[in-house]
Amino acid sequence: MALLDLSLPTRSLVRLVDEFVKVSPVKPSQPVNVTSLPPDKLQEADNSIGIYLYHVVEEAAYKNLTWSRRPTDDPRFVPLGVNLHYIVSAHSSMQEPHGAYREQLLMGMVLKAMHDHPIIDDFTEIAGHKILDPSLIGDENTLKLALRHVPVNEAVSYWTAGSQPLRLSAYYEVSVILIEPDEPSTAVSRVLTTGIETFIGGLPRLSTSRSTVTFTIPGETSARSVEVQPAQVAIGQEMTLIGSGLGGGAIELRVRGPGWADDVPVGPTWGVNGAGDLVYATVQSLIDTRPTLPGSYTASIAITRIDQLPGGQTHTTVVPSNETPFQIVPAVTTVGAVSATGEFSVTGGLFADPSLPTDHVRCSIADVVLVQHAAPLSPGQFRVVSETQIDMCLPGGAVSGTDLPFRIIINGAESAPQWVHIP
Repeated sequence: MALLDLSLPTRSLVRLVDEFVKVSPVKPSQPVNVTSLPPDKLQEADNSIGIYLYHVVEEAAYKNLTWSRRPTDDPRFVPLGVNLHYIVSAHSSMQEPHGAYREQLLMGMVLKAMHDHPIIDDFTEIAGHKILDPSLIGDENTLKLALRHVPVNEAVSYWTAGSQPLRLSAYYEVSVILIEPDEPSTAVSRVLTTGIETFIGGLPRLSTSRSTVTFTIPGETSARSVEVQPAQVAIGQEMTLIGSGLGGGAIELRVRGPGWADDVPVGPTWGVNGAGDLVYATVQSLIDTRPTLPGSYTASIAITRIDQLPGGQTHTTVVPSNETPFQIVPAVTTVGAVSATGEFSVTGGLFADPSLPTDHVRCSIADVVLVQHAAPLSPGQFRVVSETQIDMCLPGGAVSGTDLPFRIIINGAESAPQWVHIP
């Protein structure tokens, strides 16, 4: 159903009750006037029934529907689904108590009429008379009637909010009415041909990234290695991309950094190579032409496949994969000796860059977070000297002869486990 005139469903309800009353065996001898007036207007006629539309609400189930051949990006061209709420009441001018009895009789006939005909469509008839309004017939329109359960306290509040005393009433919901949309002025072209492309080896898909973190705990003679997923790699270290369908053509590794609008190819210096469902790459100081700063990134694979077509021709297809996350962490290559003032230098990188705000660098020793400060340093402070050097000063209370762990975190990426020896 698509309409702009909300009186059409109301006219159908009035016709339903009117035709039902005419053939009811308990109808009063006086004529019954079925109207669409509100309850406070019924006093103007004796033996009157009012079916009044008092409220309209949107039907949530229709809000996100996709409508065939209609642009869903413009609400003007999409139907609005609404439910109509009616209050039904009766009035009699007879002297009491006969007037109240007559009103209750009329209400009983209304309840019976709507109970016996909960759905009004093209075929609904009473005594050979069509019930649906003539303007709605022929378009597969359907009115669904439901007697709403309105708690007594809500019904009382409805009447006492105005100037009318409480009246015997019933509340009905009619659904779903579609408000007629505008007709699109343009249409999409017909599909005349279709193309099907097959990919030998399937579409490439990445499931995760992986790397190995190596460190030596003070007091131990051999290094420990831990595999981490997603990968946490520093410049010069290798990471592995794990997935499926990663073969069958030339492999290109693409990386997207924080705030980048698009991913970029890493370039040949990363030494990208694949074997089966694994792709290997060694992180370099540049991602294409951008400096490799610590932080969180995503990696994807683009595979260029060349297929032989009938007739000797070839067809080149670039098939991209999904993206999977990994981190580039600050590298620590050497830890200098602690001076008499408690200062020591850490070399590695990349610790600084014109595009890297200094407040994105955090350092800590044991459980003490260091404060960034200019030289000279006091206990519990650090400073970024260059892109390859950070100076730290031990916090107070460091015990001689112990080894304290320290951390460098840049853009949320943390260096591998490291310790400084307290002389």
